[in-house]
Amino acid sequence: MSISSLSSNVLSYSSVSTSGSTNFSGLGNGTDFDEIREATITAESYKKQEYEESLTYSKNAVDVLTTLDEELVTLSGTLQKMDEVSEFYSYTGNISGDEVSAVAEDGAKPCSHNLVVGQLAKTDRWVAEDYDIASKDTEICSADSSITLSYAGEDITLNIPSGTTAEEFVDLINNSSEFTDKIEASLIYDGSNYHLSLTGNDTGSDNVLGLTDLSALDSISASDFTNTQTAQNAKLKIDGYPSETDSWLERSSNTVDDLIDNVTLTLSSTTDSDGVEIAISYDTDSMVEKVASFVSEVNQIIYDLQSVTGRLDTSDDDEDSDTFTLKGGSLDLIYNRFKSILSSLGEGFTRYDSGTETGDLYSSLSMIGISTDSTEGSSSFGQLVLDYDELEEALSKSPESVARLFAASGESTSDSSSISILSSISGLTSAGEYDVEYEVSGGQITSATINGVAMKLDGNTMLAQRNSDANGLYLKGTETTDGIYSATVLVKQGKIGEIADYCSKITDVSTGSVPLLISSYEDSCTKLENEIYDEAARLDSLDSYLTTKYAKLDALLQKYSNLSTQLTTTLDTSSSD
Repeated sequence: MSISSLSSNVLSYSSVSTSGSTNFSGLGNGTDFDEIREATITAESYKKQEYEESLTYSKNAVDVLTTLDEELVTLSGTLQKMDEVSEFYSYTGNISGDEVSAVAEDGAKPCSHNLVVGQLAKTDRWVAEDYDIASKDTEICSADSSITLSYAGEDITLNIPSGTTAEEFVDLINNSSEFTDKIEASLIYDGSNYHLSLTGNDTGSDNVLGLTDLSALDSISASDFTNTQTAQNAKLKIDGYPSETDSWLERSSNTVDDLIDNVTLTLSSTTDSDGVEIAISYDTDSMVEKVASFVSEVNQIIYDLQSVTGRLDTSDDDEDSDTFTLKGGSLDLIYNRFKSILSSLGEGFTRYDSGTETGDLYSSLSMIGISTDSTEGSSSFGQLVLDYDELEEALSKSPESVARLFAASGESTSDSSSISILSSISGLTSAGEYDVEYEVSGGQITSATINGVAMKLDGNTMLAQRNSDANGLYLKGTETTDGIYSATVLVKQGKIGEIADYCSKITDVSTGSVPLLISSYEDSCTKLENEIYDEAARLDSLDSYLTTKYAKLDALLQKYSNLSTQLTTTLDTSSSD
C-alpha cells in the first residue's frame, strides 16, 4: 500500500530556494559563507529528518499491519469452514460389494447396515420395433397436425408441421419446453433401419410414459411400439426390514438418501438375498490432516506476530536485516491472547474426572498432542508442535471428543436434572460456564437468574436476555415442587471457533484493533508528510534569507576590501613622495 493513497490531505512542496546562485568562496575576508549557510541549514534540518524517519516507520507499520490483517481475515475464513463438529468430521464407507456405493455427509454417525437390493428403479421406455424407418431423412408426417403423449399422468401435446422427417421429429420433442425433463426421443439403428424411441426422464413407477395419440404420424401407431422397459421403483430391505419375503421398501430413484441418516446410497445393480454390508466410520486420517492444517495456519500467524513484535531470535541475522519491529502494546495484547486461547481449556469445557467419569475427555490442545515449543533458540520457539502419535492415539480412543475440542459450537449441558437445555443461538449465546437458579412457588417458576442476571419466564421455561452473556440460552425447569433449584450450565465452543471469532473481532473494519491501528498509522503518515512540507518550506525560506544576508555581507566586505586597497595605495604613494 503506497502512502500517497492514504490521504488526499498531504501538501506537495516545491523548493523556490536561490541556494547556489551566489558563490561566496574566497571573497571578502576569506570567510566561506556558503559553508556557513549549508552548516546552518543542516543544523536546522533535524526536525525534518526526525519527521522523515517517523514517516518511514509509519509507512512500514501500515504495510506490515495490512498484511497481518489480510492473513487474520484469511485464517478466520479458513477456520469457519470447519468450526462445527459436522464440518470437522470426515467419513469413510466400506461396502462388501460393488452393487451399492455410499457417501457420508455432515452429521453422519458411524454405523453398520445390511442392504438388500431386490430391484432397481427404472424409467419407462417405448420403442417402435414394428416400424422400420429407412433413413433419418424419411418423412413421417405429411400434413400439419399434432401428437399427444402423457407423462406421470399429464397429457402433453406437440404440433407437428407437414414434411417433418424422423430426425426433425426427434428434435421437435427434445427441443420443446413442454417435454423438457419429461420425455426424450431418439432414433435407434439396428444395422438396417431406424426405430423411434421415447423414454421418460425420471425413474419410478409413477413416471409412466403414455402414447395417447400418434395419429398425425404416417403409418406409425401406438401398436408399433413395445414397452421395452417399464417404469418401476427400487425395492430394498435394510437390516432385514421388511421381514416378509414379498415386502419391500420402495424408492422412486436409485439415489437413496433417507434410509441411513446423512448417508446417500447409489444403487447400481441388484444384490442376492444376503445383500451387502455397509459400514460408515470416521476417516481419522483426514481428521489428522485437518488438525495439521490448523496447526500450520495458526503457526504462521504466531510467527508473524513474533516477527513484528520483536520476539524472534535475530542473533544470527545479517546486520542489514530488514526485519521490522512495531512499537507499542496493541500487538503484544493480540499475541498474548492467541497464546492464551491455545493453552487454556476450551470455553465451556471441564477437566475429565476418571473417578466419576464426568467432564470432557479432552479439554485442551495439550491433551491431544499439541504443545508449544519452549526451547529458546529453536526455529519454532513459541509455535505449536504437533505430536502425530499422540493425536492418532486420541482419535482412536474418542474421535468425537477430539472433534468437540476443535469444533464444538453451542453444545450445552446441565449438571442437574432440575434444568434441561432447550436451545442456544449460535453467534449470540457466548460460550462459557453459567450458574442458573430458579424458585418454584405454588408449582410455578416465579423467578430465575443466570449468573445473577434475571431471565425471562414463560411457564416453566427460562430465556437469557440480551443483558447477559448467555443471551438466547433457552432452558426448562423440570421441578414443580416448591423450593429453590440451581445448576451449572456449560455452553461449549471449540478452539477452531474461538480463534476464528477472535480473528473476526480484531479485524472488524469498524471496531477491530488491527484496522484501527492501521488507520492510526495512516493518519500519522498524513500528518508527518504535512509536517515535512512545513519544515521543507521553512528551511527553504531560511536558505533564501541566509543567501541574501551573506550576499549583502559579502558585498559590504568587498566594498571595504576595495576601500582598504585604495587607502593602501594612497598611503604608499604619499610615502614615496
